[in-house]
Amino acid sequence: MCAPPTTAIDDTKARNLSLAYAFTLAAGAARGVWSYAVLSGYLYVLTGGSNARVGLAEGAQGIAQCACGLLAGWAADRFRRRTVCRVACVTGVMASLGLILAIAVSDVSARARFDYVTVGLAAFGAYQGVWSTALETLFADSTARGAHRAAATSRKFGLTLLATTAGPALALVLFLWFGNDWSLAALKTVAVVGLALCAPPALLLLRLRDVGADACDEEEADKEGDEGIARLILVADLISGFGSGMTVKFIPLFFKNRAGFSPVAANALSIGAALVMICGSRVCEKWSQSAGKARVCAVCMVLAAIALIGLAWADAGVNVLRPGRPALTTTIKRAGAVLLYLLTCAQHACRPLKKAALNDHVPHASRGRWNALDGVTRFGWSGSAVLGGYLVDRGGYALTFVVTAA
Repeated sequence: MCAPPTTAIDDTKARNLSLAYAFTLAAGAARGVWSYAVLSGYLYVLTGGSNARVGLAEGAQGIAQCACGLLAGWAADRFRRRTVCRVACVTGVMASLGLILAIAVSDVSARARFDYVTVGLAAFGAYQGVWSTALETLFADSTARGAHRAAATSRKFGLTLLATTAGPALALVLFLWFGNDWSLAALKTVAVVGLALCAPPALLLLRLRDVGADACDEEEADKEGDEGIARLILVADLISGFGSGMTVKFIPLFFKNRAGFSPVAANALSIGAALVMICGSRVCEKWSQSAGKARVCAVCMVLAAIALIGLAWADAGVNVLRPGRPALTTTIKRAGAVLLYLLTCAQHACRPLKKAALNDHVPHASRGRWNALDGVTRFGWSGSAVLGGYLVDRGGYALTFVVTAA
């Protein structure tokens, strides 16, 4: 029989959860202002319309996130988790300021500015890799195995998506104020405002504290599962994450170039997608109680793949390699493309279930490394953007959607 936790441990866990929720909302909202439609649009205009160079810059961010996340996972298990959080705080403040300088400095050629921004994005990716590994590990340490962890993870995921709506909403307001167009001046202004908002939330990481292993949690993990289940989850996430990364960074550019969306419309679409994922994650959590986590996740992934095939067909017809593809010129075609894109969000709605299941089946002593490996799946979001940009320039957006679906 495992011993009940003390009041002091309960208080530390509760404080960690509150800080994690606050950081998730504040940092996510700040990042949402500049890192979705704004960043892709800025890089696209800066490089003279090169999808490949957009992918290269955002790929540098993903690669740095992957490498630093793995290093942070090793450090979180070997040293104190709060120490890794402090490193993340310093890295985040410096990366945000560096990117502001790279974007705002005057009298720099477009080529040099692209190089500076790419380096800045790599630094910001390092920050994301360190904080996500450390925070996710402490968050798992502060939750109990089973329904409590699944509910807490879903709640944090909901706050992530709420932040995803708040960020583009603020960007939308800024575009209405500074000009609703894809000009470099308007994009630069919105990006700088968003980056300035990224530094303050990083300070919340300084207040997180370590908690020891939960005896009940460890005992149940030994009884009910081994790390083989965690490996299956990671392999599935790695494949789907790599596929998603080829597409997700180019969705704003797809609707800009193929459907004629303005910056306001592109950010409104990001808000809509986040709202769909918020509702979807709640449905998945409730559904999983009767159908099981694995079955719910499988259905969501299949639905997303079918929707991506439909989006490719809507853009290019049956032959995705056909030159001179028709644009989404009618209201019906645009509405259909939006609906299909929102259906692709099903693959993200089940993310909390997979995260909770992963942490249910790994011990406290190696949880940092497992969460770091799970962070590698996020490498796909930016790292595989390099391949995505190449495919878009060579075969169009529809080809990239088909490859991602596969």
